[in-house]
Amino acid sequence: MFDLKKLFEAARNASTHDHRFDATGDVRLAIPTSTVRATELNLTAPLPPSIATLFDANGRLRHSPKGRPSVVDFTLDPLTVARAHSRCAAAGALLLVREDAKPPRRIGAGADIPVFAREVSGLTVAQPLPMSVVADGADAVVATALPIKSASIDWADEGSTPSYGASLRIARADYRRHELAGDLDALLTASILSGVGRIADMALMQALAGASLANFSLAATAAAGLQFGDLRAIAGTAAAGAVVGADGVLRVAGVSAELSDAGTGTYVGAFDQAGVILDRDIRVVADRSSRDGDLAVSVFAGAAALVPDAAKFFKVVA
Repeated sequence: MFDLKKLFEAARNASTHDHRFDATGDVRLAIPTSTVRATELNLTAPLPPSIATLFDANGRLRHSPKGRPSVVDFTLDPLTVARAHSRCAAAGALLLVREDAKPPRRIGAGADIPVFAREVSGLTVAQPLPMSVVADGADAVVATALPIKSASIDWADEGSTPSYGASLRIARADYRRHELAGDLDALLTASILSGVGRIADMALMQALAGASLANFSLAATAAAGLQFGDLRAIAGTAAAGAVVGADGVLRVAGVSAELSDAGTGTYVGAFDQAGVILDRDIRVVADRSSRDGDLAVSVFAGAAALVPDAAKFFKVVA
């Protein structure tokens, strides 16, 4: 079970050497050992109440945890938290968790030979079939591509399944202060989980930045078979085309929009036709980095974007 408190205690108490003693009890040999300790947070496991109470029922992080309720009356899972903190998910993009790996299959009548299957994740969308008028007695002209679009990634391919990480240092004074309050593990876990939504946005916005997207226009939107109501916009840190109307609503070229720090570009499209696959586990590594008791903490997660049809997205330039 994921427990940051136990992880930090194990790292702080880890011995730097493994000692060997002689018959008289004197140290004969001191072998250097690693003080690194690690644990994993599974995105499919439910959150314990001590962490769930840091969020509201929709998965949004409460910004005043000192005033959190002592009892939680809802069940919350990490994926709900990630979705609640993803601007792309709010625009309609799907957030999914990588499925468990398939066990090896055995082949042959003699000695068993394990065969490992490739681990591939994907997203497929069906689109309306475009049809046109056909004269009586005439054959339909076969000029329509299969109205099914798919995108997949191979988890063995580092290029399409990048890792995301962060490192931080917890000073001894900060550790002791939060240890007395008893909230360090819960607050840091909440921060990690809400950060997963941001790496989902980074993955999708990086995929859109690398695609050959047409400039946004209503004509291009109509040609792509999209309704205006299908469109949402995400404006990156350059905020190209983003304007706040007199009604206080942020829009890009008239399309309802939201800001994001997960990329620089601005994109308009049918986000419900794209998705992000999150790796099952978030890995947290802790190490006692100094004699004073400071902790070096690293967090690693994986996410891969799936865009079956890039023609449903457009870029906006200033």
